[in-house]
Amino acid sequence: MKVLHVSDLHIGKRVNGMSMLDDQRYILRQILDTAEKHQVSVLLIAGDIYDKASPSAEAVTVFDAFLTDAVAAGLRVLAIPGNHDSAERIAYAQGLLEKQGVCLPPVYAGEVERVELEDEHGPVEFWLLPFLKPGDVRRFFPDEEIGDDYSAALRAVLSACDIDQGKRNVVLSHQLVTAYGTAPDRADDEIKLGGMDNVDVSVYNAFDYVALGHVHRSQRVGRDTVRYSGSPLKYSFSEARYGKSVALVELGEKKPGDDVGECVSFELIPLVPLHDVREVRGTLADVLAMGAAAGGSLVDAGVSAGGANDGKAADDANDEAALADGAGDAAVQADDVSAPAAAVRDASQDYLHITLSDEHPQLDAMAKIHEVFPNAMMLDYDNVTVLVDRPQTQLTADPDSMDTLEMFGAFYESQVGNPLDDEQQDFARKLIAKVEDSAAKGPDGQEEGAQ
Repeated sequence: MKVLHVSDLHIGKRVNGMSMLDDQRYILRQILDTAEKHQVSVLLIAGDIYDKASPSAEAVTVFDAFLTDAVAAGLRVLAIPGNHDSAERIAYAQGLLEKQGVCLPPVYAGEVERVELEDEHGPVEFWLLPFLKPGDVRRFFPDEEIGDDYSAALRAVLSACDIDQGKRNVVLSHQLVTAYGTAPDRADDEIKLGGMDNVDVSVYNAFDYVALGHVHRSQRVGRDTVRYSGSPLKYSFSEARYGKSVALVELGEKKPGDDVGECVSFELIPLVPLHDVREVRGTLADVLAMGAAAGGSLVDAGVSAGGANDGKAADDANDEAALADGAGDAAVQADDVSAPAAAVRDASQDYLHITLSDEHPQLDAMAKIHEVFPNAMMLDYDNVTVLVDRPQTQLTADPDSMDTLEMFGAFYESQVGNPLDDEQQDFARKLIAKVEDSAAKGPDGQEEGAQ
């Protein structure tokens, strides 16, 4: 049986105020094409279907179309709610959807939803475990000492499941899973203070494959068959250096005496986004030249740019040679997956965080950048810290003897440590003249004299 494992779709998410719905439609179509190409039978969605507990109508429409196309392609879809989802909303119309081959579990009430499917090697038990907190669990296990311990809560929940070790068992779970005290590699915006919400990987020892969601980078935790699929798209600039993929899992025959997970093999299938998320550094002139280059290439213009296609070779976590070299021994092993080299994309349309290395702030920099990179999202300078930490120059001249331009120039130099250059002086002169002209007129535009 071939299974495709995805998670953290976050449908409806906005990044720096920009809607990602078009990007999500594109990548969801690519996921279905991948399933068809590899003759997948089952699609697993390990939580965070939506970005909000109350998703927008547009987000619901996108997911509805995705499920409709998945069913039309003959896929069984098994999904769980994540911490961003409302379990009640996800469970809506579950009876009707189940008849169409889509299983969304009910709100947890002491039992874990189980779906049994069969192939030529016999039954496969899929356990649909939604995102849970200790408070969701304690009342169903009054004799267990759970407290605020996530591991204890999940251990109690799974211990109550009637798991037949003679069958192949797969669990979907959306939690922060750690191995031997090592946390998974997370993007900057995923890291929170404390670590009380972690679940130890040993909780899942009974399952041949553990399809995890919650962390946006693809990686194994503890063993190769406990995996985060990662999000299919980059949702922050701290993810710019990550490649994105889906996990293609094959469940083979489970023979008597086999170790847990021995019947499982997998490979990572890279995903190619509609727009990549990149970090770019250079002078404004270099960035503009880069944008003017053919195809908006981020490689040929001599500007530092980070992203999935930055030249790293794809690292197939199932590669036996890599495991032999010790890659499989780490408690947590991230997957570095690059988009296929043959994929051609107009890089000038990517979502960019641009860091300018110019000595001085550039006039109308973002407006100029948008002429060549219309989807640039963020702009900053690499010398901001230097400017802030630089000792301020003391003003020695008498302010009463200065005109407005001179006074502004003296203030600028006292703050920055450098005098205005010719271009900056010209800009300031025009701006001051405009302000003084406006101040000399009343609100109706009549000359009244500045007060």
